[in-house]
Amino acid sequence: MLMLVKKIVHKIIDLYKRQNHIKYAKSLGVKVGEDSRFVDNPIWGSEPYLISIGDHVLISGKVTFLNHDGATWVFREKGPYKGTYKFGPIKIGNNCFIGFGATILPNVTVGDDCIIAAGSMVTKSVPAGEVWGGGAGSFYY
Repeated sequence: MLMLVKKIVHKIIDLYKRQNHIKYAKSLGVKVGEDSRFVDNPIWGSEPYLISIGDHVLISGKVTFLNHDGATWVFREKGPYKGTYKFGPIKIGNNCFIGFGATILPNVTVGDDCIIAAGSMVTKSVPAGEVWGGGAGSFYY
């Protein structure tokens, strides 16, 4: 009986945490669809209002969404790079999975029904129905 009570309590705590992760994201301006879940609070970058998450999306722990490239700051006053700023929206489609430790960079759209493997660096948009992974975020299958 005690084990059953513990299981119920853990499920309630887990549900509460998941709902709080989504409430926090929405409070920052992230657009979150229906039935999406976050294992942990992702790192939302400095412009979270430029991020949209579709319906039925699972985001694992330690995922980072970067809407900007801070490296361009170093060159902002130099020759041909003067005034260069790289920032943009990130859009995650419906029915997607984003693996542990993945990083999604600016101006990326992940299409519907996609999987982004753990530890991936996604630098360009992912077409619907594909599995991507790796350091340069490349097509798996």
